[in-house]
Amino acid sequence: MSYAFSHHRACWFSWLILAALFFIGFSPTTAQIATDTTQVADTLTSQEGIEIAEQDSISADTIYYNLPDLKRWVPSGFGTGIWTWSREDIMVSGANTLSELVALVPGVIELLGGDYGTPAAVSAFGVGGGGVRVTRDGFEVLPVEGGVPDLQRIGLAGIDQVKFERNGGELLIELTSHRHVDGRPFSVVEAGTGQLDTNMFRGMYADPTALGGSLALALERVDTRGFGRDEGGNRTGSWFRYQMHRGDRVGLSLEYRNMSSGTQVPEYASSLSRRDLTARVRAEVLDGLVAEAYTGSTRHEVNDTLSRYELEGGSRGQHGVRLAFYRNGLWARGAYRLYSHSETPSSRTDGSGGYTHNLFGVSGRVSQSSWSSAFTSEEPTLTQSYGGRVWAGPMSGITFFGSWESGSYAGRSGPILKMYPDQASSFSKAERTTTRAGGSFTWFNTTLSVARLRADADIHLPLGLELDRGSQAVAGTERLGAEAWASLPTIWNNLRFVGSYQQWDQDGPYLPKRIYRGAFVFHKVYLDSGNFEMWWSLGVRGHDPMSVFVSEDGLDSVSGLQVVPFYQNWYGRIQVRIVSVRLFLGWENFIRRRNLQNFPGRILPITRSFFGLRWDLWS
Repeated sequence: MSYAFSHHRACWFSWLILAALFFIGFSPTTAQIATDTTQVADTLTSQEGIEIAEQDSISADTIYYNLPDLKRWVPSGFGTGIWTWSREDIMVSGANTLSELVALVPGVIELLGGDYGTPAAVSAFGVGGGGVRVTRDGFEVLPVEGGVPDLQRIGLAGIDQVKFERNGGELLIELTSHRHVDGRPFSVVEAGTGQLDTNMFRGMYADPTALGGSLALALERVDTRGFGRDEGGNRTGSWFRYQMHRGDRVGLSLEYRNMSSGTQVPEYASSLSRRDLTARVRAEVLDGLVAEAYTGSTRHEVNDTLSRYELEGGSRGQHGVRLAFYRNGLWARGAYRLYSHSETPSSRTDGSGGYTHNLFGVSGRVSQSSWSSAFTSEEPTLTQSYGGRVWAGPMSGITFFGSWESGSYAGRSGPILKMYPDQASSFSKAERTTTRAGGSFTWFNTTLSVARLRADADIHLPLGLELDRGSQAVAGTERLGAEAWASLPTIWNNLRFVGSYQQWDQDGPYLPKRIYRGAFVFHKVYLDSGNFEMWWSLGVRGHDPMSVFVSEDGLDSVSGLQVVPFYQNWYGRIQVRIVSVRLFLGWENFIRRRNLQNFPGRILPITRSFFGLRWDLWS
């Protein structure tokens, strides 16, 4: 049977599952009733204010529906290695891009080719190609640019939650789109301006009762002239979603996302765009059991006259099913994804599960991908990975935790292509194993956490983006390290110091010997009404000199590695909320360090200040 016919059959099978799930009847249906719109439900313990009531006894503007939630029941924290940001957390952070947000996590390095519009990625534990995965509502944001997704082209507009899982072999970023918390139409406007002719906008409109279902749309844009000559850049994104609901237990969603980036930097493509189109049906089949089927496609386009981009681009399909189960602390999640072309995995299976209790928990995961590319071998190439976490506490203020991950991870060294010539991007596979064990101690509002680290890799892979495209893998080794995180009170009740430190016995690609974060963080709500709130932070992010892969044109050594100097960025943030209007001011690198760079010769802006407002509006 030909591959094309198999893909065609899989596509029709996905649509049959979509239709079957949507037209399953459930009785009685339930409605979500808006209670206190100022409260955000706890994703681990709350049922988000669900009440059962007769339709004719409820005001129409208090009824709203969401698709059933496929939750993950592992708590966030330094001990579990999971960090979560709500929509409000994202606004408070001041992050304009996904890479800026996850770079706040201890031990994570942001890898930028320059200012806005140039390629962006992240790394931790030295992971490169095949080491970063991004999903949006379960749909995998495929790395169509190389071995990892270009985070410059993954937007935050319309995103309600970002969950980051820092594994030693693979970093997982899960994005969750807007979920209604009130029956009224809701809007968010974020706009600002700053130095280097920088302008920022992010806005969303969501109507829970539009067109017989629910509607949401969003726009975002950042543009700048950049630092120096020929450094101007921009990124522009849009999002549209329409959902139909049969109560809270069955829903159909149609979604479109587009993100384009442009830059004047001659080393990179002048204009890139990414478009994701998805259709999904999600149903709560039984109490505690949620099932989903989806189908979609991703289109990658390059608008540049240079001959090296002539074949780059194309469209790739994706189809999948997901399941989630929770009952009495026991939980499980599973996903099967089928991809449409050999430049991506032909299929991927993911499974995770565990038990979560107030005082302890355990979780495990397993993943397998099949690469059937003719560019790799005659037989399918399998990659498999496993991992587990345990945590216990707090008991008398003490918590213990540990994790282990091991397996093989693979990625391409280049972008997907419109055509498939003999000389295509190569396929690489690396074996990685990581262990982490430590504890946390809390006493009188002081928390200190420490962990011992071990990371072992047979080879180190480049990202495969334009930042290092054409570089060859280098031999890996075992590295031992340690990390610490602390949240300390000060003499001022509303002011804390929060910081982290990670150190390794030897450095490696994308892995400096020392990585540190530290900030004084202030937060206070004023007035009995709670209508005046203030946040401010003053901090530093930095790391030692770091070796990085560089693109083929920039190689001056056989290994393809060059060293960039140490990085240190002092920053400040302040945000004031008056009722629902937030005024913000930010300042990056205010000590004006002139040699900030993540890749050789790609100097980042010396400094940038920016200010603006963020405004939540109901009805």
